Amino acid sequence: MTTNTIVKQANEGDWLDVLGMKVQFLSTSKDTQNRYSSMLNTVPKGKGAPPHCHPWDESFYILKGDIELCIGAKKHHLSTGDYALIPAGQSHAFTGLSEEEGLMILFDSPSHSQAFFQEINDTIKSIPQDLQKMPAIGDRHKVSFL
Repeated sequence: MTTNTIVKQANEGDWLDVLGMKVQFLSTSKDTQNRYSSMLNTVPKGKGAPPHCHPWDESFYILKGDIELCIGAKKHHLSTGDYALIPAGQSHAFTGLSEEEGLMILFDSPSHSQAFFQEINDTIKSIPQDLQKMPAIGDRHKVSFL
């Protein structure tokens, strides 16, 4: 099986609602035979991902805005053009810092996150009421919340 060419225009693709952020997959595990996936992720001020870890590498490239990225106990301030690679198994979290909504591109290798984000989109409809569902969703997709 080979990788197919993908060309997407800026206004193409569906956005998922993930804990107050929007996520759009640019390439999925199906597109890349599970080697990697890529996605756009909006990051409004004060929103982000809680501390967690998973058994795949994840990289972040900041397209717009300021984001606090915590890797283990260390905090990093990332701005437009900054990049971070987090190895599999390393705990991490991020939060939007700028008044203007941040935007970043993420890469997961090997690809695992699409089904996880889709389930959050489909299940978590009301925050904080539905947040008790997150640990079980994480367990199903090999994401551990810390």
